[in-house]
Amino acid sequence: MLPGGETALAADAEIRFAEIKSAALGGRIMPVAVVVPAHAPAADAPVLFFLHGRGRHHRSLVEAPEARAALLAAPFYVVLPQGEDGWYVDSPARPADRYGTYLEEVGAWAERQFPLSRSPTRRGIGGWSMGGYGAVRFAQTHPGRFGFVASIIGLLDFPRPETLPEGQNYHVPVPRFTGDPLVWEHFNPLRDVVALRSARVTLVLASRGFERTMNERFIAALQVQDVRPEIHRLEGGHEFSVVERGLPLVIADAAAFFGGEHFLHENRR
Repeated sequence: MLPGGETALAADAEIRFAEIKSAALGGRIMPVAVVVPAHAPAADAPVLFFLHGRGRHHRSLVEAPEARAALLAAPFYVVLPQGEDGWYVDSPARPADRYGTYLEEVGAWAERQFPLSRSPTRRGIGGWSMGGYGAVRFAQTHPGRFGFVASIIGLLDFPRPETLPEGQNYHVPVPRFTGDPLVWEHFNPLRDVVALRSARVTLVLASRGFERTMNERFIAALQVQDVRPEIHRLEGGHEFSVVERGLPLVIADAAAFFGGEHFLHENRR
């Protein structure tokens, strides 16, 4: 077991905690949680990297009972890195804030520690809110690495000028992305949907979320590229309760993609 490991269920799935020294972030020590599935395979194990939202952290899901239960039921590894307020990108405004490169380090570390598959057919990335944005953008900038990509109430037409209908905008963190709309375009997932043509995409939308219009615009752009995402529409706003309800849907879709049809059937009975 890694230092700081926590056995969640005896002789079953478990949650482990560790730390990563990040060269991309100037040698800082960054925490990470890893959910090890029951009966984990000795090689070529499927994995889902899952990124937290703004104001949350790597333990947010494992500390929430319903989300924790969903994670422990997943028939694959789940890696939950600490992303701070970095949006999982290398900031154009803060050269030292290389959170996109750091996420590459997380992947390399996980591959050294666990018997994870290198095949995109057994690798996925997802997240919620800021993490949904980060997961989609990271998959786009690393085409072909992840066969499964998921977002729960992610900001998928962002950063952008606040020209959407009232209540459907989000203020751009200028210290992270600069104040230049031309720079924002480079970081907006809507501009690079073609990079997801080889991926299976799952999106969870909230009926009253401020990000709903962004997601609808993203879905329309995917469809132009003949990408047909799996869409789950839940009642609620941009709130953690929606994340908790959306997580089992993402896990089920990921399991089906990775080949866990038995898991999918048992959990939808």
